[in-house]
Amino acid sequence: MGGLSDMLKFAQVNNKIRGFKVSQGDSLGVSISHLQYADDTLVFCDAESEQLKHLRAIFIMFEAISGLHINWGKSFIYPVNEVPQIDLLTNILGGKIGELPSTYLGMPLGAKSKSLSIWNSVVEKCERKLVNWKSQYLSSVGRVTLINSVLDAMPTYMMSLFPMPGKIIQRLDTIRRNFLWQGNGEGVKKFHLVKWDAVISNKKEGGLGIKNLKAHNKSLLLKWLWRLATDDQSLWKDTIFARYGKEGSWTTKEVNTPYGVGLWRTIRNQWPRIWNNSVINMGNGRKTLFWNDTWMGQTPLRQQFPDIYILNQQKMATIVEVRNEQGWNLIFRRFLNDWEVERMTQFYNTLEQAKNLTCEEDKLTWKLEKDGKFKVKSAYKLLDTSTETKELWPWKMIWKGKIPHKVAYFTWLVARHSVLTQDNLMKRGKDLCSRCFFCESETETINHLFLHCKVTEKLWKYFIN
Repeated sequence: MGGLSDMLKFAQVNNKIRGFKVSQGDSLGVSISHLQYADDTLVFCDAESEQLKHLRAIFIMFEAISGLHINWGKSFIYPVNEVPQIDLLTNILGGKIGELPSTYLGMPLGAKSKSLSIWNSVVEKCERKLVNWKSQYLSSVGRVTLINSVLDAMPTYMMSLFPMPGKIIQRLDTIRRNFLWQGNGEGVKKFHLVKWDAVISNKKEGGLGIKNLKAHNKSLLLKWLWRLATDDQSLWKDTIFARYGKEGSWTTKEVNTPYGVGLWRTIRNQWPRIWNNSVINMGNGRKTLFWNDTWMGQTPLRQQFPDIYILNQQKMATIVEVRNEQGWNLIFRRFLNDWEVERMTQFYNTLEQAKNLTCEEDKLTWKLEKDGKFKVKSAYKLLDTSTETKELWPWKMIWKGKIPHKVAYFTWLVARHSVLTQDNLMKRGKDLCSRCFFCESETETINHLFLHCKVTEKLWKYFIN
């Protein structure tokens, strides 16, 4: 397929086919004529007969040279907006007429990123899974395991590409919540014993460890910002920078345009999460801004020394631009006043702590991982605000002990005062006369039933002794 790529590039250079250009204003930008994945090829060109004839000639030459044959039965032409004489153009090239939006490699091409319809397949897959599971008898612990290992994993691919709308989060939460508490009790209303915000908390903090979809979605999208800052040069990075411009060396400018930028704007708005939890490992100083990046101390130098920053004329300079073999080559717009000398001395004393430049590139290091590499797991912990309880309760002991999972689950319900004792049933509207059936002298509460009842006390003493 490399030969076909070279032929398409040659045709673009000679203006035989024209792809599309990504740029800001009159800048050079990035021109894209085609994309390839495995044995698939996407070609972009104008809706002109001459370009399609030339494209057809390229395909014929490629088939003759390589011995490969294009499957025109599986090839489509996708017109963008209204294209006159689309049938005539299709006859020139071959293939079928497709419509946007269309699904390619599991991704909806041409769909609006905020559209609810692109998530329908995800919701339907989850519902189909439940049909099979509901026909089986599953314990509560088994349902938790299936939610964590299957249902939470199903939307992951889409969540790594698009922000999930609030309505879809609500629908998936409803599916997971009902399956957890209702199980296979179709049509039978059962009590939801614990608030959902508590259920989706971390196990160490009183939850069941079921994913918070909103936090999981954001943590997956954060990976694009990390890759933009740390990956080697690639077409997707060049395209993003060409479209939105650069802010320093690590990310794009903030997105303020009102139309056609919603997806990247949502991702770019999370950049402070990356920046505030990263440090720069100094290398050759070519990517790190002297004043604006955090490379000396915990904050940028412009915040540590705002009075010196105002005087300097190189506000957007990188470190390599203001440092040489003799030391620091900083240019100020005027001579210092007497009362500014001491402050300038402090500034240069701080710079003496800087490491020497090396031949390696500057690198961004993720502070939340020992190896300095970004991981979705640590980003999720950072973003997960669903922790419902702040009680000083040893939740870890419930799940770390060498006991059956169903016992740990029941212990978790007891610790949350959520077991359906008679007093809890009365709180939920049941008309009962609350009485402990063990001692027949006290009302049945969780504390009484599991701790203070005379019969329970004898059992505890028996097991302890």
